[in-house]
Amino acid sequence: MTRRGRRGTVLLEFALTGPLLFALTMTVMEGAWQALTSSTLDIGAREASRFGATGSATPSWLPPPAPTSREEAIRRIVLHYGPYVIDQNRLTVRVTAYAGPSALAQPAPGTVGAGGAGETVLYEVSYDQPFLTPFPTLLLGRSVIEHRTRMIVRNEPFPSS
Repeated sequence: MTRRGRRGTVLLEFALTGPLLFALTMTVMEGAWQALTSSTLDIGAREASRFGATGSATPSWLPPPAPTSREEAIRRIVLHYGPYVIDQNRLTVRVTAYAGPSALAQPAPGTVGAGGAGETVLYEVSYDQPFLTPFPTLLLGRSVIEHRTRMIVRNEPFPSS
């Protein structure tokens, strides 16, 4: 083939492979973003439940202003572990206390809040993370992925206040 007959082949090859390469790159970036969100939420929920089990009113390391309740402190701890990833307006934190582990299986609802000494507490954290690109929205028909995590802990035998 002469040099003249090969003119434009690089452009044609890129036109055929470029969109596939771009789609693959966007898919990897989207997957990494959603995995980061999920692991950030897990870490925040774990640390919040560890704090909640101690019965302290507020952690000393949390930036000001001081939280007004244990439940607000728990929410702020989850947000603290997700800067630039978690938007506080999309985060939902539910904390429910039960008398013991067997009470979790009962149909009766628990008590809203972080509970008292020795109680079993369920931490439910959910977050709606928007997609980075419009492609998943076109494919899935929705604009966010809901991430959820749950922690069940038993509070320490802290003194009642």
